[in-house]
Amino acid sequence: MMFSGKRVLCRNAGRAAAAGLIAGLTVCLEATALPEQPGARSPALATFNCGLLKVPFVSSVPGDAPILSNQLDADCFAWWQLITLNWPTVQGAGFGDPGDLNPVQWETYMPRELLFQPGGAKPPAWGTQPVIPPDCQTQAGITAEQAGSMRLFRATSKFTSKFATEFDFPDSIDEAFPTQAPSWLGAQNGTNVWYEVRINQDEYNYVYSNQFYNADRQAAWVNDGNGQPIVLPKGSLQSGGPTGAIELKAAWMEVTDPSNSKWQRYKLTPAVVVDTASNTCRSTTVALVGFHILHKTQSQPTWIWSTFEHVDNVPGSSNSSGAYNFYNANCQTRQLSVSPSCLPSGKTSPVTVSCQPNQPPPYYLGQGCPGPVPVQVTRVVPIDSDARNANAIAQKAIAGAFPQSVWRNYQLVNVIWSTSPIQDPAKPEKVPHQLASMLPTVKVANVTLETYAQNLTCTDCHRFATIAPTAGNPNPPWDADFSFEIGSASHP
Repeated sequence: MMFSGKRVLCRNAGRAAAAGLIAGLTVCLEATALPEQPGARSPALATFNCGLLKVPFVSSVPGDAPILSNQLDADCFAWWQLITLNWPTVQGAGFGDPGDLNPVQWETYMPRELLFQPGGAKPPAWGTQPVIPPDCQTQAGITAEQAGSMRLFRATSKFTSKFATEFDFPDSIDEAFPTQAPSWLGAQNGTNVWYEVRINQDEYNYVYSNQFYNADRQAAWVNDGNGQPIVLPKGSLQSGGPTGAIELKAAWMEVTDPSNSKWQRYKLTPAVVVDTASNTCRSTTVALVGFHILHKTQSQPTWIWSTFEHVDNVPGSSNSSGAYNFYNANCQTRQLSVSPSCLPSGKTSPVTVSCQPNQPPPYYLGQGCPGPVPVQVTRVVPIDSDARNANAIAQKAIAGAFPQSVWRNYQLVNVIWSTSPIQDPAKPEKVPHQLASMLPTVKVANVTLETYAQNLTCTDCHRFATIAPTAGNPNPPWDADFSFEIGSASHP
């Protein structure tokens, strides 16, 4: 398989109790008070049982799963991660307060484009966040003070964009279908989805200390198979132990009608976006609609792959509002006249955006091109019973501890893990990275992050992730421990 040139706490809660919990979807909240975490109010009821895990409402991200005996345990661990990663950072805030625009924990992690800078340059210190350029602030009509609390979004695709902008960061590498083709996602409100990738401190420290932000350094480290492998740090359950490498990928939808009460159901963030048609900056608010958590741990050196969505994305969610972000039961086919410069090679204008679901758009977004139009999306693989059970348990627990929390409106799609994971290699290996005993056996895809590749699963692509290309070797075959972010480094 080729992808665009790249080769591609918990202790045992008691099985009887757990069995009853699963069957009745009853949430057993324990009234044991946990220490208050910085930046948030502690709930009156601090933990809940999910499968064989006791999931706490705390800010400390778990380094590993205490037990992974079945799919439900993996799903419950994913919810544990989601709670901690989305814990508020502002003193006095509640977990998922509606309308709260302050950053949650993972939003303080380092964006990929700051860690992997042009020319293999040394990245800034941990904790640094992107600065919105002064001319971009002027275009958006915001002050420097306002810009300090806003995020800059420019990625209209999880994959490579054809059009660079004045404020663009280097394009990401291709990861999955469609490669070298339009892959933006248009929401039903007429806006495109914005994407970002963030990396936690353990992974940042590993990259920084080994100078792997420089592609040439990666190549020297691997030394054409005669050196050492790239092995990202693993999280540990041990008290005070490492969290392990975490990569987070998020999909955000623009809020066009902020007075609408439906946005009280979403995690919101103030943002500046680079408008695709005018190539100018404008201020807006964005709502989280999709979220990947990739976590390397001691028990899962081939990573734990968790993915969440908002329940209102597409049909198939029991607690959705019924007004979907990416699906319209009364969809109408659209025909647009498009400049040849906005079309993939071999395509002609006019183009048709049909109501057939999950079809990539026929034109690029960019200056001089039409703006985004809605793309009809459905879920190809239904959410399975284990994830539905975990969702019902976690959503009910969150509603009990934080009755207004927006996180009641998010759902786990699935978790990929291994019952017999292959250990880290002792020497560099060529892709594809070896896997064994992976569960679940169905394909796992997020409708906002793998819209057009729902016939693939995360590891189908990530096992082909290689170290970064260099001038001497533009197509390195050497494994990068499943991380496409490692491969996004550049060289002087």
